[in-house]
Parts: sequence; C-alpha cells; structure tokens
Amino acid sequence: MIEIYDFSKKYGSFTAVSNVSMSIQPGSVTGLLGPNGAGKTTLLKAVCAVHYPDTGTVTVNGFDTVSNPVQVKESIGYVSEQPALPEYFTTVSFLRYAAEIRFAGIGDRTAVADAVDRVALECSLLPVMDKKITALSKGFRQRLSFAQALLHNPSVLILDEPVSGLDPAQIRQMRDLIQRLSASRTVLLSTHLMQEVSALCSTVHIISHGQLVMSGTAASITKQTGTATFEDAFLKLTEDSIGQKECSGDE
Repeated sequence: MIEIYDFSKKYGSFTAVSNVSMSIQPGSVTGLLGPNGAGKTTLLKAVCAVHYPDTGTVTVNGFDTVSNPVQVKESIGYVSEQPALPEYFTTVSFLRYAAEIRFAGIGDRTAVADAVDRVALECSLLPVMDKKITALSKGFRQRLSFAQALLHNPSVLILDEPVSGLDPAQIRQMRDLIQRLSASRTVLLSTHLMQEVSALCSTVHIISHGQLVMSGTAASITKQTGTATFEDAFLKLTEDSIGQKECSGDE
C-alpha cells in the first residue's frame, strides 16, 4: 500500500508537485495520468525513495520514505520507461547477474537460481533465455526489465510509461502481464495514454502542472466533468488547470 499525503517538491524555484495526496491500494492497478511534464515522474521517484518531500509524507507498506528508505526500496520493484539493459548479456546471464547483486548479502546460490526461474516463468521469458539482449524485440526487452524488477519478489510495483514504444500486439501482452502481477501486488503506473488507463486501471489520479485535479474511476471522472468520453474529461481537466495557472500568474 502507498500513502502520499500533502506531498510537495521543488527544484530550485520551480515547483514540480504541489500538495498532492493519494492512496494506492494493494491488489489493483492505479494509474497516474497527466500530460508530459505534469509531475508524474517526480511522484514516482518520491515513492521509490529516490528523493524526498519538501513538505508532506510518503509511506510504502507503512514505512516512511525519509526515515526508512532501505525498507521502502526493499518493498519496491521499479520499471523505467527506457530500461538500460547491457546488450552483450544473454537474458539468463543478465538475470543471474542482477540476482547475484540483489542477494549478495545472502550468499545463497539456490536463492539466485530460484529467483531467476520464477521471474522467467512469470514474465514469459523462457523462449529467449539464451538469446543476447541485443537480439530481443522491444516487447521482450520490456519483459526482461519487469523480470529484473521482480527478482526480490516485491509487494509494490512502480511502472513508468510501461507500454511506451510497443506495437499493438506487444501492448496487449504487456497489459496481460500487468494484470497478472497486480493480483498479488500494489501496482502504480504512470502514463499519458488514456486507453491504458481504461484497459488497466481501477482508479486513476489525474495531475496537471504538479497538481492533483481529479481522482476516481474513468467512468466517474467522465460523469463528474459532464463530458462524453474519458478523453474529453482528461482534456477538460488539464486545460482547465492550465487556464487557472495562467490566470493566477503562475509559471
């Protein structure tokens, strides 16, 4: 479970996120939707304890990201939009390498082998285990990125634009994978693609210019905004927030 309360973050004089609160429940997929530059990545990094709130709090499974960053990071698997994978490795050698780093303090080679076998099966990588990463399709590379994030069997999965650059068939496969993984995990994904929210997310939080503008299901947000489609609702909410900032003189 993830709890974000009154979170704000500045970079110098620039306010990236301002007074955002939200709760992400386990066993579901929650979407963080917003235009490019809205503050999505800032929030994800805060949840991952990569950086800390200027004001407010962020907790993961009851652990505060400021006072317990190690426990937070142990709870989380993170998949970036553009995963950096060493292309000279094979799929299996990379997973073994990543698992050996992850379990370095344990010194248990059985734990390494079991983790590799588990994530290879969970992410449907068995057909490409002996292939060089440089020979993998974009879809299999993304699956490999998921697999390395799952080696320590985290209870929370953070996904930054997980279907970016995939073709329609790969997007459908990735949706199926995310839905399977959410059965036993808390999943928070950021996206600017409304069709992914409709296909995957039970709850969505829409942010624009660092502010939370509405939360709910896609259907409830559409109804509350009085629009015909969720896409119309998103455009109305984000355009309204832009207009409000311009009227207030904010940059």
